[in-house]
Formats: sequence, structure tokens, C-alpha cells
Amino acid sequence: MDERRSNVPTTPSKEDISRLREFLAPTKIAVVATIGRDGMPQLTPNWYVYQDGRIAISTTKQRVKYGNLVRDSRLAVCVLTEPLAQEYVAVRGTADIIDDDSIWPVTEAIVRRYVRPERVQARMELLRTEDRIIISLKPERVHFR
Repeated sequence: MDERRSNVPTTPSKEDISRLREFLAPTKIAVVATIGRDGMPQLTPNWYVYQDGRIAISTTKQRVKYGNLVRDSRLAVCVLTEPLAQEYVAVRGTADIIDDDSIWPVTEAIVRRYVRPERVQARMELLRTEDRIIISLKPERVHFR
């Protein structure tokens, strides 16, 4: 069987990681997929940052995806080009949930990608009032189109 088509997670090559870093560098929206209580996929669009070889997503403990990941840490993320999605990358792996003060520099890095510079501090002040966590995904399987 072709290993690239296998359902067994494989470690992405250095070339895959380089290509992933390049593809994720421009600001795009990530579609995050978790597994719901009923076993069905649960999908949400999210802001993200790719740093230190991981995709990081900020969310709150009140979101469905957080509860899903506490129950089942498998995660898939798809990022596509807009508007026609002619290219995309799908990344799968096991999510780590970060729930300490180390989330704030990562959260700010995410915000800086999507918010005008003059609005970053106001957004961060708002986010600091929420029960936030970081979902961190180290790519175990990467597929480009």
C-alpha cells in the first residue's frame, strides 16, 4: 500500500514541513475539525499561527471544540487559498491543550496576524477577560493539493 494513502499517521518530511510553513505564512482561515460527542465531525473556522513547528489556535473553554478535544484529542485542520480553494493543506494529529499563562504571547501572535495594529491591544484586553486556552497541533500527517 502507498504509505501516503495510508490511514496510519506518518511523520512529515522536512520538505513537507518547509512547504507547510510557506503555505501557512500568509493570513488565511483554518477550518478546524474535532470529533463530536455523537462521533460526527464538528467544524469551525479559526484564526491561527504556525510557529515552532506547530499550528496554534486560541479558543475558550466554553467552545464545543474544546470539550471535544478533552474527550478525544484527534484534530484535523484544513487551510485553503481563497476564494476558489484551488490549493489547500490538510493537517492531522493529536492536539495538546495549553492552559497556563504561556498562552498569551501565542494568542497575541495570532491576533497580530488578523487585526490592524492599532486594534491589537484592545482585542487582547478583551481576550484576557475570557477563559482562553491554546490548541496546539504538531503535524503528524500532512496532505497538500
